[in-house]
Amino acid sequence: MQKDIHSGIRLWLTRLWHLPDGISWMRPLPPAHRRGIILALIVVLLAFLWPVSAPRDGGPQPTNNNESKEVPLQAEIYDNPPATQSAQPTQDKDQWHSYQIASGQTLAQLFRDNNLPVNDVFAMARVEGDDKPLSSLHSGQQVKIRQDNSGVVTGLTVESDNGPVLFTRQPDGSFLRAQ
Repeated sequence: MQKDIHSGIRLWLTRLWHLPDGISWMRPLPPAHRRGIILALIVVLLAFLWPVSAPRDGGPQPTNNNESKEVPLQAEIYDNPPATQSAQPTQDKDQWHSYQIASGQTLAQLFRDNNLPVNDVFAMARVEGDDKPLSSLHSGQQVKIRQDNSGVVTGLTVESDNGPVLFTRQPDGSFLRAQ
């Protein structure tokens, strides 16, 4: 019985080894190349059929249909630090920092210069409205950014032609425009 199994396997392997010999369009190739092509096709087929584990982060990622509406910001901003810094830590939940826009600097550049997440600027730009208070910033204009104790941007306020405009962070991480 053991001999029958070994001879069956040997016969099957021999047929598999000589399989490329019967393919007419491979006849001009040497036998080693024929077998290499068959082996490469098997490897590619296995790569496509190999199971892939699901991502460990949970459910599907949310998509944003407003991505096509993003407008690049062209404001320039310089950091305008407060004149004095207190040595004692503040007990406030949020801290406001004031910055002055300078010629040639964008709002995104202000965030980069102050190690703030630039994606927050883009999230605010998605909800800035038709009057575009973030896109129409000019030199000398004041921008105030609110951060919590861990440094996360929780709000931004800017003076526009229609008065102050406030952007606040929502619990889901997006921003909401308030006036």
